[in-house]
Amino acid sequence: MSHRTLKTLRHTAAAGLIVAALVFCAACVTIEKKPETIGRGAVWIPVQKSLDKMRAECWGVNPFLLSPQKASQCCIDIMEGAGATPEAVAFSRAMLQKRGDTFCYISSFKKVSIVDIAELVCPFRDEETSDMVLLNGQPAIVEINDMSNIGKINMLSEPDYLKMLGKHTEALLWPYTDGLVEMKKLPEGRERYVFAFRWLNGCEACPLAGTMTVGYDFNAAGSFIGVKLIKLVTAE
Repeated sequence: MSHRTLKTLRHTAAAGLIVAALVFCAACVTIEKKPETIGRGAVWIPVQKSLDKMRAECWGVNPFLLSPQKASQCCIDIMEGAGATPEAVAFSRAMLQKRGDTFCYISSFKKVSIVDIAELVCPFRDEETSDMVLLNGQPAIVEINDMSNIGKINMLSEPDYLKMLGKHTEALLWPYTDGLVEMKKLPEGRERYVFAFRWLNGCEACPLAGTMTVGYDFNAAGSFIGVKLIKLVTAE
């Protein structure tokens, strides 16, 4: 092999390595940063003085001057000034972005398995409800009270639902969970988090029409698969 040919091969190999390195770096740039894990540091236990200040400065004003979204942002600003951790403030901001008009904060956190569970307090919402979220999966926040998930269950195909309607013709789903019932391991590394709900016969103050449990399923990688009706029982 001639000296010129050897020199050409060296230049070609070097050029190939440079191109490969550039392609590799370009691929590195496109990798998305994994969201920060939400943990116990996101819990906030406010003093009454902070809540009173929120009510006076954010919610106790003319509603025509301050929208629910702005009122919630006002609460978050007070929360931050009251010494809440950056993690707690970030979560409240994320929830406001998701809901658009509600101020909530994490009151308790429980490390579970593939995903974790947190209880929320939304102090200026009228209803006394259990507000819970599943955290650190994909998406990072799955709201148990998000009725768009339960709405995907075809209730008309469920005999127990039709049975309930036969006895309680005005049955309406109370759109807030009564809490976690259990967590079950499923095949292929999947997990199911089962939550309880109530059906009321026509209104919030009306008699109980039935109870229902719904499973929130995640695959082994923590991606939310969807919901499944587990059991529906008609009230007597």
